[in-house]
Amino acid sequence: MIKFNNIEEKKRLVHYAKEFGDANILNIIENGVRSEVEAILLARFYWKVIEETINKKELESILEKIYTSLHIHCGNNGYSDTWDNEIPN
Repeated sequence: MIKFNNIEEKKRLVHYAKEFGDANILNIIENGVRSEVEAILLARFYWKVIEETINKKELESILEKIYTSLHIHCGNNGYSDTWDNEIPN
């Protein structure tokens, strides 16, 4: 399970996973990353959210908190390099 610092982080991710119709991400949000493939999917999902919200300055703070939570989760599960490799150039 991914540990978030506050419920708003999880709510925001669930919102976008539903908006994108991504059942895999909903599962990862609930159960945590269990494979390298899931770490890649989660990272790509996060960056897709960033692309979709690039002009929404009011979300900047929560998205930074989400990044931290997801990065820590992936790192704690052995997928830090996998997460980092998905950061866009």
